[in-house]
Amino acid sequence: MDKGYNQSGAWAVIYCPSTGKFLMGKRSAKVNKAGAWNLFGGRIDVGERPRQGLLRELGEEIGISIKAKRLAKLDTVSRKLRSCKVERDMHYFVIRADREFSPRLNREHSDFRWFSAKQLPSRFNNPTSLAIKNGLLEKAARH
Repeated sequence: MDKGYNQSGAWAVIYCPSTGKFLMGKRSAKVNKAGAWNLFGGRIDVGERPRQGLLRELGEEIGISIKAKRLAKLDTVSRKLRSCKVERDMHYFVIRADREFSPRLNREHSDFRWFSAKQLPSRFNNPTSLAIKNGLLEKAARH
C-alpha cells in the first residue's frame, strides 16, 4: 500500500433534480478500468477526513470547488478486501446541482455524461457498482 493513501475512499453522487440525472465520468485509457463509468471521487489521503478528501478529488478530477456544507452524507459502505484483514470504508455524499454543467476533466476521464437512473451505462468501476447496488442513486434523488 502506498504510504500516502489509506484504503478508504469518498465519492460524490452529483444529481440534478430539475432533469433527474446523475453526472458520471468515463475513465480514460491512462488509468485502470479504462472505459468504465464512475462517480467522481477516489482514495482519501492519510490524515484527510472523507469530506476533505472528496473536495480535493472533485477539484482534481472535474475542476470544481464547493463548500464542504454542500456535501450531504449519504452512506458509508464497508467491505473487506481480498486479504479479509483490511476493511475499506467507502464514503458517499450527494451534491445537488442547480443545473447540468460541463465539468473540466483531468487525464483520468475521457468523457462525461448526465444519465437518468433508468438509462445508466452498463460498465462501472467497483465503488460506483457498490453505490448502485446499495440504492444510493435513489437515496440521493430523495435527499
